[in-house]
Amino acid sequence: MGSSQTAQFAAAHRAYHLMQVQPVILEDTAASWLLDPPLSVVLKVGILRKLFWERLLTRIRPISAFIVIRSRYTEDCLEEAIAAGCRQYVVLGAGLDSWALRNELPDGKVFELDQAATQEWKANRVRERLGNLPAQLVLLPIDFERQAIHEVLADSPYDREAQAFVSWLGTLYYLTRPAIEATFASLAQVCAPGSQIVLDYFLPKSGMSPADLRLFEELDRGGSQRGEPLQTLLDPLAMAGILKAAGFRVIEDLPAAEIRQRYLVDRSDGLDIPGYVRLCRAERQSGS
Repeated sequence: MGSSQTAQFAAAHRAYHLMQVQPVILEDTAASWLLDPPLSVVLKVGILRKLFWERLLTRIRPISAFIVIRSRYTEDCLEEAIAAGCRQYVVLGAGLDSWALRNELPDGKVFELDQAATQEWKANRVRERLGNLPAQLVLLPIDFERQAIHEVLADSPYDREAQAFVSWLGTLYYLTRPAIEATFASLAQVCAPGSQIVLDYFLPKSGMSPADLRLFEELDRGGSQRGEPLQTLLDPLAMAGILKAAGFRVIEDLPAAEIRQRYLVDRSDGLDIPGYVRLCRAERQSGS
């Protein structure tokens, strides 16, 4: 079994962005070589790119833009955390995330948690390209529906007494709400006060515009065909409630309008994101 198809498509969007979009929002220089055929071939061969990938983008371009922006936002927040002294980066549902392949975390560790099949495939891909996995990278297999994060991290070099920065991108809405709540509760057990988490989530369909609803249904249809249907949509109050119950406070929860203001102003290419997306940053509270 290979890597998650959803992870492959997310990496393909980041790779295409660097190849074809100016000005660049995120320079993910590893995404293209992490890809496997057929996506790697489609992106490299001009005629195939136009026939298949760019035809797909005519239907889901805002989703593609958000995939890039959510990674950029996370890396911006991570940079702040590292500057403040954080030396542990935990990537939940890591997929083909490449931060640890493009950056160094001095005297630190990057813990990537994901399905065993995806991690094994990714590790082989990295070894083919780099010879070995970076010393800072620790791959930890997990089934989020059945295993607890604190138990998985307990069998690793992770230091639960030190602050960590956690990212959880492109995953939450594919899980059931009980699995989401259990994940935050488990994460809280190993996050020292001051630790931060960045995540993305989708608003309920009831508040979507007709155009956004069409985009959402296109995304859901593709995920369902890959065996990864969308399952949980949340409003900001529900998201804040889930985080608070696990001992986290929201630092910022950006609606689409604020995301556009931060990353899409002064562009001439019309790049946009869906109106139903949110980017949330939260901090582990003390005494929780």
